[in-house]
Amino acid sequence: MFFFGKKKIDPSQPHPDWPWALNLGGRPSAELDWDILESELRKLNLEDPDSFLILEQEDPAEPGSYWFIQSAMNRAGPKPGWYTVEVGWGGGQGKGLLDLDVRTVEEAIPFFRTAYGRKPLELSQFEDQSDMLG
Repeated sequence: MFFFGKKKIDPSQPHPDWPWALNLGGRPSAELDWDILESELRKLNLEDPDSFLILEQEDPAEPGSYWFIQSAMNRAGPKPGWYTVEVGWGGGQGKGLLDLDVRTVEEAIPFFRTAYGRKPLELSQFEDQSDMLG
């Protein structure tokens, strides 16, 4: 038996209709396209403590509902110099945070390319860090 209605959106995936925003080191970027996003990912470094990038979405109809993918280079911890890629969300379906460390920017870029294209991300390698959200 099939029920017709709204398909439930997986909160761990980029939303197909919400607008994109790019945050570079804590500052909103006035421009966003794939070339800018890829270029900024390649500029991430260990020297600048504000070297991080967040590609984010917020529901225009429900402020406070959001989705993001972000990356920075690990400055400490078990994998210094590696790139961390995090996917997070919040809203009516709760909050979540998933984390993956990859050795190179070339391994991080496909996650951003997939998200920016609003396609489903393969998140099975990611570690659930949702308990850190409080």
